[in-house]
Amino acid sequence: MAIKRRPTIDPATEAAIEAFGEAAERPTEAPIAQASPQPARPARKKVPAPPATPATEWPDDVAKTLLIRYPDLELPALLTDVARAEERSQHATALRALRRGLEILKDENGI
Repeated sequence: MAIKRRPTIDPATEAAIEAFGEAAERPTEAPIAQASPQPARPARKKVPAPPATPATEWPDDVAKTLLIRYPDLELPALLTDVARAEERSQHATALRALRRGLEILKDENGI
């Protein structure tokens, strides 16, 4: 098995690499910009989550998952905006929106 030799590095390239390494180790002189403080948001109304149903009691005729195909870009963009504003995951935001929407539809249909 042959031992491969490292190719020789041009002195200018080696000096540039050394300068880069030294600059990375040196602390910066300029202060790091502080993020602007976020305005306080009004307190949200707590919506209690329904009690979780254990997996052993899951009804056979009720699906555990749902795959949604968006008809256009409007819904996923809106979901992203709302999730970012509420500092939640898109999954949690989508579940919350689905729950609220279904509650409204249930009330409208008298179910």
